[in-house]
Amino acid sequence: MKQRIGIAMALLGSPSLLILDEPINGLDADGMRIMREILVDITQVYNCTVLISSHILGELEKIATHYGIVRGGKMIREMTAEQLEANCPTYVGLQTKNLDKTKLVLSQKYQRVSEENGYLRVYDNVKAEEIVDFLYQNNIIVNEISNGKISLEEYYIDLMKEAN
Repeated sequence: MKQRIGIAMALLGSPSLLILDEPINGLDADGMRIMREILVDITQVYNCTVLISSHILGELEKIATHYGIVRGGKMIREMTAEQLEANCPTYVGLQTKNLDKTKLVLSQKYQRVSEENGYLRVYDNVKAEEIVDFLYQNNIIVNEISNGKISLEEYYIDLMKEAN
């Protein structure tokens, strides 16, 4: 409620720019949804640009139209939501009993295969069914398979690793 009151007070002066620091922090799921709706309304109804500083990247991904990633007080990447979308590839994620063997087999056919947190990811433009068929032909049984997309959080973490 304090965040909403603070935002309402800031809007009294009809600003063209509203800067918010962690406006979603500490809110429950319903509070986050309401705050997202309020922030989108501010941009549309009040024709106000909203600059948000936040570490809750999953929430930003739902409403942001532009991103600026800062490290050590310096802007290291600036992009639109469309550019972020293009930089966050889709993949097929899967798990088998022997990830090392599976990775070796997949690497024979696909260009971009990586291991992430106990799962393999194939970033080539391929359908899950194709991968299952290929692995079955190579006597590998798939335990789990799903389609996924790199999130803003994963993109951010990878970008921070590059900056090191």
